[in-house]
Amino acid sequence: MTQKELGQRVGLPQSHISKIEKGAVDLQLSSLVEIARALDLEVKLVPRKALPAVEGAVRAHGTTVETSRALNLLNEQAQLAERIKGSFPDLSQIEGFQNAIRNILKLQFDAAQLKALDEALQPAKRLKSLVEAQGAASKLAKQLEEATSSLRHFRNIQVHTPLIETRRQLPAYRLEEDDE
Repeated sequence: MTQKELGQRVGLPQSHISKIEKGAVDLQLSSLVEIARALDLEVKLVPRKALPAVEGAVRAHGTTVETSRALNLLNEQAQLAERIKGSFPDLSQIEGFQNAIRNILKLQFDAAQLKALDEALQPAKRLKSLVEAQGAASKLAKQLEEATSSLRHFRNIQVHTPLIETRRQLPAYRLEEDDE
């Protein structure tokens, strides 16, 4: 959503939304609530000690949706792989492609990983047009190798990248010193 669209939803000019985004304006609570609701979000005051539970619930909800989308994308590719295997049984590259898909199916996805998966699937999406055009087996084999390589690279990055823990942000000052 653009700043202009958001401004129209909440009744503020785009320039004011831009200033809010840059932190150049002291945001009023009522404006914050309006902007949050326009973005289909809700502003809630949560006890500091309950914040990890809320963050975990939000992460779990988002991950489920993205994982579901990723599984749909991967299942489409698995079905395409079966079609290729039926039409071109002599292609040895199809086994590697199917293994790459199976290895990725075991992962969990968030929004950033879903975007990266979509990019990694670009070579695989070109396979469909080659199959439908009854392309030469050599072109298909080359495209299968490229798609398999892309999926393996994606999987390796996802598996071997250490999980980055988001540290709890502490305020610059506190009204009371009740925790830590």
